[in-house]
Amino acid sequence: MSKLAGKNALVTGVGTGIGFGCARELAAEGARVTLAGRRVDVLEEAAGRLAKEGFDVAFTACDITEEAQVKRAVDVARRGGNLDVLVANAGSGFPGAILQLEAQAWDFCMKLNVTGTALCIKQAGLVMKDHGGGSMIAISSTSGTKVQPWLAPYVVSKRALDMLVRCAAVELAPHGIRVNSVQPGYVPTEAMGGITPPALDATLQAAAPLGRAGTPADIGKCIAFLASADAGWITGQVFGVDGGLNVPVMPSMEAIAKLVYGEEVVASFALPDLTALPKRGA
Repeated sequence: MSKLAGKNALVTGVGTGIGFGCARELAAEGARVTLAGRRVDVLEEAAGRLAKEGFDVAFTACDITEEAQVKRAVDVARRGGNLDVLVANAGSGFPGAILQLEAQAWDFCMKLNVTGTALCIKQAGLVMKDHGGGSMIAISSTSGTKVQPWLAPYVVSKRALDMLVRCAAVELAPHGIRVNSVQPGYVPTEAMGGITPPALDATLQAAAPLGRAGTPADIGKCIAFLASADAGWITGQVFGVDGGLNVPVMPSMEAIAKLVYGEEVVASFALPDLTALPKRGA
């Protein structure tokens, strides 16, 4: 049986890319999915693609920075019952140096990525608490885990988003509501419009230990798991879905090992005779 059969889900920021990938994976697990976003034409096209696959899908226009619109989207998605799953995917950002930063650019990132997500959590939570709980997943970014020059507003907003998720997880737990965050790594999407130069694309892919870029489906499958009962004891967590990009890695000791033990020993993976090693101070 599908893990989300009979469940109602709302995915914000849907149209293409990660949002669409999340919606499709939820639908594939049996959820009735409502797509929300600002562009009706894009929503209609995305809903049509999912409907052709036989999925139960609806859509509604929504600017998540406007609370009344968020409430309306939640009402549409609950379909007269509970809203079982919220995927807060809507977000954006753009590059720029701090010394060239304008307040408008800063406010844009904070309002969309943090305030908008907070409004989604609030409105979804008001419904979930009266219907036995639910699962919320916010889409963050690996960019929120480290300094990334020329991307300060976005990086800071995603860091704040992860803390918002943890605060919400604690406050909403008594109502049976789980709240988690997913940090995608490098996932080329239609929204990027092929703007990443091939050389940079190759560099970004190689940066992940698994050696490839992610896909919207990679993110969607993690979302579907977190939305399901299989993740029933998981809340307040931040999951990196990034091919290992965020794993702290120190420089390899191979070169030093060859100098100390010799290339033949290293090549054979044999343990050296430790008694023969020079003692410190000798």
